[in-house]
Amino acid sequence: MVLKIVVVCVVVVLGVGDVTPALVNPVQDSNPQPREWPCPDETDFLPCTCTSNQQTDLKIDCSGVKSNLELQRVFTSIFPFTDFLELRIVQDPYDDAYDLNTLDPFVFAGLSFERVIIQGTKIKEVNEQVFTDSHNHLNYLNLANNDIYDFPFETIQLYTRLANLILDDNNLITLPNIVSTTLQSISVSGNSNLQFKANVFNNASMLSRISLARNNIQEFPQHVFQNLDYVAIVDLSGNEMTFVNEFTFDPPRETLLQISLDNNKIDLVHYNSIKGLMAGAHVSLAGNQIIYLQEVFYKPILDQLPSGSLDLSRNPLLCGCDIHWLYPSDPSPYLSIITDTTKCYDGTLIHYLIPSYFALQCPAYTTVAPKGPKKH
Repeated sequence: MVLKIVVVCVVVVLGVGDVTPALVNPVQDSNPQPREWPCPDETDFLPCTCTSNQQTDLKIDCSGVKSNLELQRVFTSIFPFTDFLELRIVQDPYDDAYDLNTLDPFVFAGLSFERVIIQGTKIKEVNEQVFTDSHNHLNYLNLANNDIYDFPFETIQLYTRLANLILDDNNLITLPNIVSTTLQSISVSGNSNLQFKANVFNNASMLSRISLARNNIQEFPQHVFQNLDYVAIVDLSGNEMTFVNEFTFDPPRETLLQISLDNNKIDLVHYNSIKGLMAGAHVSLAGNQIIYLQEVFYKPILDQLPSGSLDLSRNPLLCGCDIHWLYPSDPSPYLSIITDTTKCYDGTLIHYLIPSYFALQCPAYTTVAPKGPKKH
């Protein structure tokens, strides 16, 4: 048996200008894209990495960069795209192998970022030009836990979308007046002996969240929040405050949702010190040195919190006749506002005290406001 192979040739007559891909050599791309497109070439970009998703949201992580020169070298790479969702550099500040201690003013020239997270480095200064090309893009700037003592606060107003600024645990000594029409959240906690004035936020009217914790603040200025229509959360915990002065919290509207004054040295809360609370707000004075709960000072606070809470735990409360006013009836409408973790100095839960005791022992008790520091 003879196997015959028949080859059938089909002749196609092409018109002028017709192209049949199978019959011609493929045209080579005159501008071939790198394998890592839309990111820079991986070899040039190491130790930084670049990733993208289906929406072409580009992220850069340079946590592996060990020196200023290495960071500068990496950013001489060719970038197919210049708009990035995120730049991240997160390091161990106690690792001596990493010595990124400055940012060249032009290291990120030509590139824009929506989010910048640089933490745990040895960076001491931030030049005003470092993120110039992000003026119209940057929304979130987190420079916490570095060694920064000099930050260009005067440039904040140039960032037209900046909503969140975090500068915790640095070495800043001054917080100048903040000017911004977009900033919603600022955190400058953990900067020992940070100095600022009462009008520090007067030109940042959109602020809703403010953290000034752990700054060794001894006396908080009056009227700091009086121009903030949206202020909701304020953290002043871990400072050295011994009293809460009149008009410490006095926003123009009832917007305050959470106040933390935990772990100070507060023994006195003045009349009109806390106003502008929402009905369901939470106010915490835990871990202070409060002994007396005088009606003249604390009733105005509780009256603002029909569905909120006041935390007075970890205070040496005497729980004597100074709190008889908490029991106008049984059950007391005020006790439901004070957290059930609040105890007297002897460990007795304030919720377990017997109302009839106060009616018997304190019939003629009148509240007298003790003298204390009062600033105007």
